[in-house]
Amino acid sequence: MDPNIFMHESDRAALNALKAIPGFTALFKAFMKVWSEKQFQIQNMSSNLRISEKQLSKYYDMLPPICQKLGIEVPDLFLELDVSPNAYTAGDTKPFIVITSGLLEHVPEDLIPTVLAHECGHIACHHCLYTTMGRMILSGAISYLGIGELAALPIQIAFAYWMRCSEFSADRAAAICDGNADKVVRMCMHFSGLSKELVAQANVYEFMQQANDYRRMILDSRWNKAMEFLLFHQADHPLNAVRAAECFEWAAQSRFGKIRGYLAQANASSASDSTALALYMQEVLMPENENFYISKHVSEAERLLRALGFVNIRTVRNMEPNVFYTEKQVVHVRINGSNQFRAYDFIPIDAQIEIEYYYPKTEAEIAAEHPGQIKTPNSSRHYFAMNYQIAAQELRAAGFKNIVLIPKVHPKKGFLSIEGTIDQITINGNSFAKDEWHTTYAIVHIVYDTYPVK
Repeated sequence: MDPNIFMHESDRAALNALKAIPGFTALFKAFMKVWSEKQFQIQNMSSNLRISEKQLSKYYDMLPPICQKLGIEVPDLFLELDVSPNAYTAGDTKPFIVITSGLLEHVPEDLIPTVLAHECGHIACHHCLYTTMGRMILSGAISYLGIGELAALPIQIAFAYWMRCSEFSADRAAAICDGNADKVVRMCMHFSGLSKELVAQANVYEFMQQANDYRRMILDSRWNKAMEFLLFHQADHPLNAVRAAECFEWAAQSRFGKIRGYLAQANASSASDSTALALYMQEVLMPENENFYISKHVSEAERLLRALGFVNIRTVRNMEPNVFYTEKQVVHVRINGSNQFRAYDFIPIDAQIEIEYYYPKTEAEIAAEHPGQIKTPNSSRHYFAMNYQIAAQELRAAGFKNIVLIPKVHPKKGFLSIEGTIDQITINGNSFAKDEWHTTYAIVHIVYDTYPVK
């Protein structure tokens, strides 16, 4: 499954912003030199308890259905002795999940699959390597990578911000696996301090109201916003109440239901390709935005859109001259009149798709627009200083019938003067450009220089 279907918008934006910070590429290369996935394997295998089909199997058995829904391989799962309720994912080529003993003691058992789905969401979104790097940088180990403290601060802040945003995507993955956001909200309540013993007294609605009150408080003044930044700018997880509200509101949107239906049918044998799936859903999950189709050949763009399942596609020719386009190159794709569609939008299968492509007018088409007319083979500037007989012959060949030759007699021939060179040439009294259209009977005046014979 493509994680972009559910990935939070700020997750992508924050990671792109992080990568754009000067010095990030050098830092990443330095990290890859000192980091080894093997060290995690050594740590887990030597100190933590591996959960498998033969050990604590009820927890391991929760993983395969989650991984099937998210389209990932089943990762290794370990139990770590830690009284704090927590779970985390690390690694790169072979990611793994660690849950703490405090999590099993503090969180009700029906929420453990939600926690595991959240961690699998990180794997599906390919967060693990950057998250591992982020933890190292935020822990203060950045100095070992050769980055000064002052230069490292922007990267630390950007890393923390992305890590907070990545949690929103992982929460969405958990909500998809659960079918709604209810358990994600409850999970956030437990990480906020709710214990198993107090579950009966918990009020989910009040927790959501708390999130809304917090948002209003932060938006109330710039000072509150500044205080929030100062308090949490290096936090690697979002605030529990806000995080719960974010997932709850997303799961209440119609798109959430569409995603669940799409994924359910995508795994069904009756929907083995995108066209069959679109016909069943009556909607197409758009994999790309307009930029993907720009510059493609019109036939290729149409083929790709039909393969997705769209049925109402028409091509529109753009004949305006443009040096940046080649023939039959796509210049715009519009859906229901707009080119502002985004990747992973759900689009009705019967939407009107318009592919605009560049194809200039042919010579025959241009000529048909000027019945009874002919084109000038060259501009008046081109004929200046040319022999008048050669110019007249060229214009007659082009179809001009009224060519008037006018000698301009000079009293004395200069050293560089040449007999018969054109001094002035006009059509109907005006200078002209190449490829201008005129009637065959337009009057062509050719004034040429002549000198007395000695």
